[in-house]
Amino acid sequence: MGMFESDSLLCLTIIIYMTAALVALVFSGQQRISILLTQGLCMLAGLSGAASALVFLLSKEEAFHLNLFSSPIPFLSVDIAFDGLAAFFLLVLSMLVFCVSLYSIGYLSHYIGNRNVCAYQILYVLFILSMLLVFVAGNGILFFMAWEAMAIVSYFLVVFESENPETRKAGLIYIVMTNVSAALVLVALMLMYQYTGSFDLSHSAEQIPGNIKNVMFVLFLIGFGTKGGIAPLHVWLPRAHPAAPGPISALMSGIMIKTAIYGLLRFLLDYLGAGHAWWGYVLLALGIFSAVMGVLYAFISKNIKRMLAHSSVENMGILFIGVGIVLVSAAGGAKEVAALALMATLLHCFFHAIYKGSLFLSVGSIHFATHTKNMEELGGLIKRMPVTAVLCLGGALSIAAIVPFSGFVSEWLMYQSIFSSFVLGQAGLNILLIITAAALAMAAALSAGSMIKLYGISFLGRPRSSFAESAVEVPKAMNAGIGILVSLSLLFGLFPRIAVNLLNGIVSDLLGVPIKDQLTGNVLLVSFPLHINQNAISPALALGLCVVVVLLTLLFLRGIGGKYSQRIYGTWDCGFKALTPRMQYSGRAFSKPIKIVFRMFIKSTRELKLVGDAVYHPESIEYNVKTESALEKNVYLPFIRGVSALSEKLKFMIQTGSVHAYLLYIFAAVLVLMLYNRVN
Repeated sequence: MGMFESDSLLCLTIIIYMTAALVALVFSGQQRISILLTQGLCMLAGLSGAASALVFLLSKEEAFHLNLFSSPIPFLSVDIAFDGLAAFFLLVLSMLVFCVSLYSIGYLSHYIGNRNVCAYQILYVLFILSMLLVFVAGNGILFFMAWEAMAIVSYFLVVFESENPETRKAGLIYIVMTNVSAALVLVALMLMYQYTGSFDLSHSAEQIPGNIKNVMFVLFLIGFGTKGGIAPLHVWLPRAHPAAPGPISALMSGIMIKTAIYGLLRFLLDYLGAGHAWWGYVLLALGIFSAVMGVLYAFISKNIKRMLAHSSVENMGILFIGVGIVLVSAAGGAKEVAALALMATLLHCFFHAIYKGSLFLSVGSIHFATHTKNMEELGGLIKRMPVTAVLCLGGALSIAAIVPFSGFVSEWLMYQSIFSSFVLGQAGLNILLIITAAALAMAAALSAGSMIKLYGISFLGRPRSSFAESAVEVPKAMNAGIGILVSLSLLFGLFPRIAVNLLNGIVSDLLGVPIKDQLTGNVLLVSFPLHINQNAISPALALGLCVVVVLLTLLFLRGIGGKYSQRIYGTWDCGFKALTPRMQYSGRAFSKPIKIVFRMFIKSTRELKLVGDAVYHPESIEYNVKTESALEKNVYLPFIRGVSALSEKLKFMIQTGSVHAYLLYIFAAVLVLMLYNRVN
C-alpha cells in the first residue's frame, strides 16, 4: 500500500478517529484542551477520509477488500470493502465532519463547566466512526454491528441534554423506532445467509428465490425507511433532531439519515439487482407522500430546528423518488434513464448534506446566542448576528433551489429523470410520474416559503423577546464551519460538472451505463454548461448575466436620476405612538393560509384565554394554536394503546413469577427451533 493510496488513507482515517476518542478520554480533566485536540483530530480525519474517497474516485481504482481484524469466531472479522458507492458516502461524511468539528470548537465552549464534555466527545467520535463502518462494511454482520452502534451512540447524543422531559421523550421514541429498523434489517440479512450461505455483500444473490427477494425488499424498505425518516415512519425525526445538540443535528440530518439511501442502493440495486418494477412504484408513492407531508409540517412549524427536521423528511421523500425511478427504469431495461435518476439521487444526497448541515449549524448558532428555538421569540437578529445572517441566507437559498446554489442543480436533474421516464402505452406509470412532478413542484414552492418564513421571522424586523434583544455574534470557529459548507454549495451550484464528472464512474459501476452528458464549454470559459435531454443549464453564466444586468440598470438609473438627497421618515405605525414588536407579522400568521388550504392533513386545536371580568374589554387575551400530527393521532397512538392493552392482559400469563413456567417456555422454544431445523 502506497502512502497516498486510498486504502492507506482509509486505514489512517480510522486510526485518527480512534486516537481522537482516546485523546478525549486522556484530557477529560482539561476541557478546553480536550475540545481543541479532539475536534482538531476529527478535522484531520475528515481531510484524510475525503482524500481517500477522492483518490479512489478520481483515479478510478478497482474496488478492494481489507481485513483489518481476523477473529476465530465465525463472521466477526472486520472486513472492509471499498468501491465507488462507499467512497462517495465516505466523501460526504468526511466533508461534513470537517466543518461540523470546526464549528464544534466554538459551540462546545458553553458546555465547559456545565456538562461532561469528555463523554460528549467520545460519543461524537464513535458516532462518526460507526457511520464510516456502515459505508465500508464488506459483510452483513459488520454492517449490522455498525448499524446498531450508530443507533445506540446517536441515542445517547440525542438525550445528552436530558434535563428536559421533551428530550427524554424524543430519545425514547427514537430508540424504539431505530430498534424496529435494526430488527427488520437483521431478519433480511439472515434470509440472505439462509439462501446463499454467506454474509458477503459482494456475493451473488442469484440463489435467492424471487418471492424471498420480495420479502427482503419489504424488510429492507421498512428497516431503512424508518432510519431515513420517510413518512409515515418519520415520527422520531421531528423530535430527535431538535432535541440533539446543534452539531449532532447537522450530522444526523446531513448524513445519518442518508445511510438509508446507501442501504437501499447497496442491497436493492447492487445486491438483489432491482428485481421488480413494483419495488420502484412503492418507493415513488412513499417518496411523494413524504415530500408533501414533510414540507407541509415544515411550513407551519414555529420551532426552528423542528422546521428543518420536517424539511429533512421532505428531502428524504425526494431521494426515495429518485431511487424509485432508478428501480423502475432498471427493471424495465431503460438503463440510461436509470443512470440519470441515480446521478440525480447521488447529487441530491451530496448537496442536501452540505446545505442542510449549514442550516442546522446556523440555527444551532441562533440557539447558542438566544437560548431559544421558538421562532416567535426571535427577530432582528440580522443586526446583532450579521455574519450568521448572511450564512443562514446562503443555506436557505440552497435548500429553496435558487440559482446559483447547488439545490437547484440536483432538483433540475431529478425533474429531467422524471420527464425521461415517460413510456408510451404505460398509462399507470405515466400518471404516477405526472403526480410525482406536481408533488415535487409543490414541495419546492412550499420549501421556498418555509425558508422565507424562517429567515424573515428570525432575522428581520424587531426583536420579539429579551433573548433576541441581547443576542451577540457567535465565535468565529462556528461561522467558519458554516461558511465552508455554504461556499461548497455555491461552488457546486456554479460548476455542476465538477460533481457530475466525479460521480459518473459510480453510476457506470452500478448500472453499467454512464450518464449521457454531452458537455460543452471548457475550464477557461468557466461556463461549465450541463446538457441533458436537449435541455441545458449554466448557473455560472446565468449569474454573470444577472450581475451585468443589475450593474447596467444601476448605472442607467444613476445617469438619468442626477443628484439625490436622503430623506428619513418614521415608519407608519397606524396612529400609535411607537412601533412595538407585537405589530409585526408573526410566523403563525405567515403559515395560516397554508393551514386553511391543507386543513384535511393538518389538524389544529385552538385555545382562547381571557383575563379579567369584562367580556368585551378583557385585560389581556391569550390565543394558542396546537398542531397535531394526523398520523400520530390516528395511527400511532391507537396502535400504542392496543399494544399496551394486550400487554396488560398477557403479562399475567407470561410474567407468572413461577420458575417452572419459565423453564416450560424455554423448553417449548427449543423444541420449536429443533422442529424448524428438522424441516429445513
